[in-house]
Parts: sequence; structure tokens; C-alpha cells
Amino acid sequence: MSADLATDHVNGNGTEEPMETMETMETMATVTRSEHFQALLDAGLSQKVAEKLDELYVAGLVAHSDLDERALEALKEFNEDGALQVLVQFKESDLSHVQNKSAFLCGVMKTYRQREKQGTKVSPASKGPDEARIRELLDRTGYTLDVTTGQRKYGGPPPDGVYAGPQPTVGTEIFVGKIPRDLFEDELVPLFEKAGPIWDLRLMMDPLSSLNRGYAFVTFCAKDSAQEAVKLVGPPQAARRAQTQPVPVPEPLLSLPVQ
Repeated sequence: MSADLATDHVNGNGTEEPMETMETMETMATVTRSEHFQALLDAGLSQKVAEKLDELYVAGLVAHSDLDERALEALKEFNEDGALQVLVQFKESDLSHVQNKSAFLCGVMKTYRQREKQGTKVSPASKGPDEARIRELLDRTGYTLDVTTGQRKYGGPPPDGVYAGPQPTVGTEIFVGKIPRDLFEDELVPLFEKAGPIWDLRLMMDPLSSLNRGYAFVTFCAKDSAQEAVKLVGPPQAARRAQTQPVPVPEPLLSLPVQ
């Protein structure tokens, strides 16, 4: 048998079919689809968009039940290229701490439209938190972390082993400003937990940059802890980071009680 015949296939009509065509057909035949793929097509998504979203289902990044009708309807409003880019951004996001994936996808779509309106390119996200350190923090404290496109919420409520009382009232929340933009829970929580048990810490995020907005709200389980936290935040805590920030932060973290 010649080398040519060894690399060709003879089809039912007696003509030779290149092996490249066979490989393409085999690849198509081995593509795995979830049981919800047809539902995506029935919902009105284009073939390519449905395929891309179904890839996320198969990979286990998101389940069909995680996405409500509102999210799918919003995705249909994009042209095909835009919808595909939105899904790429969604896939590249760290979804491990995202509890409401449907709302998160809607947030990604909103951010995409904002970038499009401003004429800015959709580029890879800026360096975010060190996930290994975040996981170490959560394992140590037992707290939860809920991430949306607008904020990162640590706790609320805390584990029963930390605090099992009623939700804190007026006088237990403080505002923290002048936070370096690349500072996250792995450094903020150890600082503020020195003042007492934290109920929750809400770090406001900039979805366009994936960095924080420079401020957060911390609620403590007791009023005296909130008062102690205001005293804790001083020049030493911020000075060590100020010179390495993308945006200069000449002043220390600012913490004020929230009325």
C-alpha cells in the first residue's frame, strides 16, 4: 500500500476522502454537550453562544439552574460577538466565591456595556487577590465570602463559633477609606479582627479594573469593637503599602464610625 493510500480514506462512492476531513468529523462527533444544550437553543441563543455557554456547563463552572431567565434574556440582547466575549470574561472570572452566578453574569454584561460605551478595550482583568491566601483566611476563620461585580462581602453573619447573637445594631459599623486599590480581605481582616469579632466586611469593587474602589464598610459584633477599630487604623498600617500602589496613597487608612 502506498503512502498516499495510507493517509486517505475511500468513501462509499469509491472516491478518496482526505484524513483531515475525517479528523474534523471525529472531533465534531466527540464534542460533549450537556442535557441543557437544547434548552439554550430553545431559549433563543444562537448556535455559537449556546455552544460556548454549554461548555461552561460541561466544565462544571456553572449549572443551568444557576442562571435564571433574566440572565439568558439579557445575553440574547448582545450581538453574537459581544455575547461570546461576555462569556469569555465570565469564564475567566474567579467564580469560586460567587454565590449568585446569575447576578454575577448580569454584572459582567453591564461592565462589558460600560467598557463598550467608553470605547475601552475589553482586556484581561487586573491582578486580583491572591486566592491561595484568601482560601487560607477562610479556612482559618470559617467565614464565607460572597463576590459580586460590585463588592466582596466577607461574613454576614459570622460562624456560630465566633458570634451567635442577634444582628448588630447602630454604632457597630465603620467606614474605612484610603485603602490601597490592590488590598483585599487577606490583609484587611487580620487588621480589623484585632479590634474584636467581625460581623461582616464589605469591600467595594470597581468592575472595570477588578481592583477595589478604595473604601470598605466593616460591621463588628459589638460597639466597643467598632470604637477600638477606629483607634487601630493608623499610619503604620498604610505606610508599608503606599509606595507600591498603582495610585499613590500618601495618607493612612481612614476609619470613621457610621451613624
